[in-house]
Amino acid sequence: MSEDLYIIDGHAQIYRAFYAVEGLRSPTGEPVNAIFQFTRMLLHLIKEEKPARIVAVFDAPGKNFRHELYPEYKANRKPAPEELKVQIPQIISIVKDFNIPVLSIEGVEADDVIGVLTKLAEKDGLHSTIVSGDKDLAQLLNDNVRMFDPKKNTITTAADFYDENGFEPEKLIDLMGLWGDTADNIPGVAGIGKKIGRELIQKYKSLENLLDRASEIKGKRGETLLKSREIALLSKELATIKLDIPLDFDMDKTKFSEPDYQSLRNKFVEYGFKVLLSELDNQSPPPQEEREYRLIDTPEKFAALLPELENAGHFALDTETTGIDPVQAELVGISLSFTEKTAFYLPFKALPEEKVLTAKELAEIKPILENPKITKCGQNLKYDLIIFKRNGIEVRGVNFDTLIGSSLLEGHIRGHDLDSLAARHLGIEKIPTKAIIGSGSKEITMDQAGVDVVCEYACEDADVTLRLEKLFKNRLKPEEERLMQEIELPLSRLLTQLQLEGIRVDGELLQKQSSELEIVLESITTRIYEIAGKEFNIASTKQLSEIMFEDLGYPVIRKTKTGYSTDEAVLTELAGQGYELPELLLEYRQYSKLKSTYLDALPRMINPETGRIHTTFSQTGTATGRLSSNNPNLQNIPIRSEKGRAIRAAFIPRDGWKMLAADYSQVELRMLAHFSEDVMLVQAFENNEDIHRVVAAEINGIDIKDVTSEQRYAAKAVNFGIIYGQTAHGLSQTTGMPRFAAQQFIDSYFNQFPNIRDFINSTIAQAHEDGGVRTMYGRFRALPELKASKKVEMQRGEREALNTLIQGSAADLIKIAMLRVDAAIKAEGLDARMLLQIHDELVFEAAATDIPALEKLVKREMEGAVKLNVPLKVDIGIGDNWLALK
Repeated sequence: MSEDLYIIDGHAQIYRAFYAVEGLRSPTGEPVNAIFQFTRMLLHLIKEEKPARIVAVFDAPGKNFRHELYPEYKANRKPAPEELKVQIPQIISIVKDFNIPVLSIEGVEADDVIGVLTKLAEKDGLHSTIVSGDKDLAQLLNDNVRMFDPKKNTITTAADFYDENGFEPEKLIDLMGLWGDTADNIPGVAGIGKKIGRELIQKYKSLENLLDRASEIKGKRGETLLKSREIALLSKELATIKLDIPLDFDMDKTKFSEPDYQSLRNKFVEYGFKVLLSELDNQSPPPQEEREYRLIDTPEKFAALLPELENAGHFALDTETTGIDPVQAELVGISLSFTEKTAFYLPFKALPEEKVLTAKELAEIKPILENPKITKCGQNLKYDLIIFKRNGIEVRGVNFDTLIGSSLLEGHIRGHDLDSLAARHLGIEKIPTKAIIGSGSKEITMDQAGVDVVCEYACEDADVTLRLEKLFKNRLKPEEERLMQEIELPLSRLLTQLQLEGIRVDGELLQKQSSELEIVLESITTRIYEIAGKEFNIASTKQLSEIMFEDLGYPVIRKTKTGYSTDEAVLTELAGQGYELPELLLEYRQYSKLKSTYLDALPRMINPETGRIHTTFSQTGTATGRLSSNNPNLQNIPIRSEKGRAIRAAFIPRDGWKMLAADYSQVELRMLAHFSEDVMLVQAFENNEDIHRVVAAEINGIDIKDVTSEQRYAAKAVNFGIIYGQTAHGLSQTTGMPRFAAQQFIDSYFNQFPNIRDFINSTIAQAHEDGGVRTMYGRFRALPELKASKKVEMQRGEREALNTLIQGSAADLIKIAMLRVDAAIKAEGLDARMLLQIHDELVFEAAATDIPALEKLVKREMEGAVKLNVPLKVDIGIGDNWLALK
């Protein structure tokens, strides 16, 4: 271990760190680039140099004696970027977590403090290593002081300095008197740079001697030096580090001690520093945590647990299963936790030689799970509810889901899985799933892993969930708690029904459509080869770009690092210029995706037992609160092309039933009218008029009956574009009108509908003030981009604010509608099922005799779901398949 005192030049390292890495943000969207790079430097310094003593010096805010000498001192420096300023306190906090003392003296610059520290160290018989790349500090170099540049990983000694400059380090201030310092606005002598300055100091030994003998120097340089005596001496004084500043500091504090590893871990998790977390764990002892996880694998242990569980009144609940599809997976075990750091694992399926509980114990725990007075929490409980329901248990009393809680608190960030939440909020690195069951070809199922191993893993899940619940409950605002209890948790139970119900799919029809599309693709391929003059790999960007831009000589639209772009925008532009090949390629890509993503994939997803596809709905998959679906994603089935729409014909009701779809008409525009309270928009919706024709008529100053289809199309583009913060460029791209005309159209729109402009401006202003936006139902989305220093990022945040308010409110509306419709179906005893939610549309199947009643019920409940300033309108379609709904 080195006996040197390591002195960190704090602000110099912070600035260097900030500009070394750009764009790095925490999981919550805050800038952390300087924090990351500075901390990485500290970790490497401690690991490689192993300092016995260490201290960090930072500049104090405000002016110092140099400003009194020269008011223009540092006057040219731009203010630190806001994204840097906000990181400085966090960096200092991390330095303190490393148990490194922090020095900052009002009215004194860090360089002066560093200089005094080297002298104090020398008195104590210590050598000093200045951790900095600032060459101004080189004047301090001597036999006891050296410099370490962590960026270059180089050491500079007094001898090194002499070899480079031809004079001793203390003469650096003489040199700076000549050349000045542009960074600090130290003037120096005009016309004398580093090369000439070095030669002059080498010859005359000091600035004063040079100035005294300036008359000996012939020509303009001598005249300049004679005239510049005062400014040169001032520059030297400004550059001189003062070593006589009183500093009352106990040097014993610099002795390096163990960092606060847990606090550092928590911060690294908060900032998303996975790499640094790994480095820290390599340098520190692993965190110790006492916890009691118990395996309940006999009837006797189970019997003893039951009264504890019942008396607890509340517990965290989790299941282990044989797979990730809850509609097919088998129950392996249940984990429970009602006290932090304590949990129980109940195995029901394991290796043949291991003890497990039986159906008898599952039946005995059923009353507790179904008791609504004994409350439960969980992580993504929708999955567990499906597993339990398939095992004859209807879990009741669910009052918190940490997955939903996380999305309500931090909907703007990714990573709401339990591992991420444990790391981010508790500083716990959970046992990874692959450590239990492996991955790839060696993956096993949970029941094959051994109950002891699964016990630790499963108990940790329940324990962490219970801890997170407590944390999140304290952070949720009343609006978010209301969302959780009144919308999201009831919706989670409804989605359990939808996923279990699934939707019937005609696999044979999809296979037939696939075969037909294969013939179309073969025809397109043949024509592509004819135009190209040879066969090639159509999916190869390299081969395609060579054929288009080199062999056929098409005009280059956009170059890439590796050649020419052949993306959709490029092909569309070339097709618009009359080239056949790009048009064929667009068709080929569209049909290929349709075939592989839907026609070939969907039949494989049909559950062999039910004959239905069971998509998984997610309540946390979007930042706006909209539902999403996956495995498969039924919300993305194309509807604009004929062949895309045809896929819906394969979605059919059970025999003797019919399908019904209910779609909110222009719900987002109605939200815009509601929020803006624009009289014309409100009246148009109240009168059930064509909103796009109304807008077109107003903008063009004509009667509504005279609006052309082109004018209506442009108005429609603006109406929907406004919600997404569309610019003139975007409107031009959408409609094909010149950009100046698009700008005029937008200007006219806001002139005719000033309330909308005022609403947009007020929404953006409020978002800046709040750091995000809250929907009409209280869902908050933080938008860190609003604080970005780059204008383009900030404007993106402003567009997201508007979009989130409109789309997020519409998303909450349809969730409320789903709950109302489901409750009404059950109350009226209709033989009907809700099957899908697709954006603003709900899809049902029902017995043919109940379709009229269902139509009336759905329209009533959806249109009455909320009270807006404009009426809600629902369009109903009925048919024998999803495509035929009319």
